[in-house]
Amino acid sequence: MPDPVQVLKIGCRASVYRALAGGRKQQKREGLRMAWARGFLRLWIVLALLWGGAIVAMLGKDEFKGLWQPRVKIEVEYKGDNKDDLDGSRPRGELRRQIIEGVNKGAATLAQRGDTADAKMRVGEANNTADDILKLIDDESAKRADQLHRALTILLVPPITLLVFGVAIAWVARGFRRRAI
Repeated sequence: MPDPVQVLKIGCRASVYRALAGGRKQQKREGLRMAWARGFLRLWIVLALLWGGAIVAMLGKDEFKGLWQPRVKIEVEYKGDNKDDLDGSRPRGELRRQIIEGVNKGAATLAQRGDTADAKMRVGEANNTADDILKLIDDESAKRADQLHRALTILLVPPITLLVFGVAIAWVARGFRRRAI
C-alpha cells in the first residue's frame, strides 16, 4: 500500500480534494448545529415575549400592581369630617398613631359641634378602630400579594418550563452525536 504522503507528492489531486471536502463538510455540519441552537433560542425568546404580552393583556395591569405598589394605600374618613391617607408601607406603630390621631381629631370636631357623648365613645374605641383599619390594610396587602403571585406564576412558569425542556432535549441529543476519533 502506498504511503499517503507519496500519493500527495505524486500529485493525486483527487485525494487532496477529498480531504479538503471532508473537512469543509464537517465545518458545515458544525455550523448547522450552531444555527439550530441559536435559532431555537431566538424562537424561545420570541415565544416568551408573545406569551408575556398576551398574559399581561389578558389579566390586566391590576394583577401586577404589587410590583410597583407592594402595600395598600387607603383614604379613611373619620366621624367629624376628618380625612386621612394611610400608606400601608409605613411601620405599623406609625400607622396606629396616625389612625388614633385621626379618630381624636374627629372626636374633637364632634365635641365642638356639641355631640360630646359620641366624641367620648369615639375616643374610647380608637384602639379598636386602629386594629380594624390595620387588619383591613393587611388583608388588602395579602390579597394584592396573592394576585401578584398568581399572575407571575402564569407569566413565567410556561416559558421557563419550555426553556428547561429544550435544554434537556439538546443535552440528550448531544449524547447521540458521534465523536471524532
